[in-house]
Amino acid sequence: MTVLFDTSVLVPALVDQLANHPACFSAFVVATSDGNRGVCSTHALAECYSVLTSLPVPRRITAPEARRLVEESILQRLTVVALKTEDYREAMRTLAEAGLTGGVIYDALHVAAARKEGCSRILTYNLRHFQALCPPEITVTAP
Repeated sequence: MTVLFDTSVLVPALVDQLANHPACFSAFVVATSDGNRGVCSTHALAECYSVLTSLPVPRRITAPEARRLVEESILQRLTVVALKTEDYREAMRTLAEAGLTGGVIYDALHVAAARKEGCSRILTYNLRHFQALCPPEITVTAP
């Protein structure tokens, strides 16, 4: 099974101070072992760094710690999907035709990465946006 991780699942998978850490960490372990393959978009790397360095948790995550978490936990375990200009054009075209605006473009880019990599599942806590954007062959679930 090939699973794309949204930032909303990646960050709690890495931060044990968050309430949903156990479920997200477990999903991360399963998706990166026993013949499964975990995937994220290049955009998710930037999102993770941004969120990790600004989380309002008791023990703040420093910039060097965030970089290490991204490099050691994400880059070494997940396949990172780089999108091309045409992927961005297609995502914008799809959203424009549907009349969708704003930050949903970032979710559309994650979906484009999932499609490009042949993912059968996307793990996210932003179910509504992803379900609206995904083709039927990609299941959208929370951990």
